[in-house]
Amino acid sequence: MKLVLAMLLMLSGYAFAGCGNIADHDQRAYCNAKTNGGGCGTIDNHDLRATCNAETSNSSCGTIDDHDQRAYCNAKTNGGGCGTIDNHDLRAACNAELGNSSCGTIDNHDQRALCQAKTGTGSCGVIDSADLRNECEALKR
Repeated sequence: MKLVLAMLLMLSGYAFAGCGNIADHDQRAYCNAKTNGGGCGTIDNHDLRATCNAETSNSSCGTIDDHDQRAYCNAKTNGGGCGTIDNHDLRAACNAELGNSSCGTIDNHDQRALCQAKTGTGSCGVIDSADLRNECEALKR
């Protein structure tokens, strides 16, 4: 009986995981903006705030300083390509999210699992990072 109760409690933690359980303030605010219609103004990180605004308010990705993140943002919001992204894992995730390939070539386990969950070929439960798992669960709702 105790084992059953422990399993139910463990599973309920995943069932109710969401943006509010993300420890990082900026990632929590970004998650809330994407899933609950919250604003991006409280995000301290400039690039993440610009990405958030581009994804939720149709703002430009042009103010994102990081080249790879700017290209990724443009691909997701403006139909740009992923070919100019230098980071292998980010380029692979970008291509998979746009339907051009699978997530299988992503080296980082958690990023590969997130990509698979986003594209409907995996689940959030295998992500080791609690923050990333919670964000994944919130985005899947």
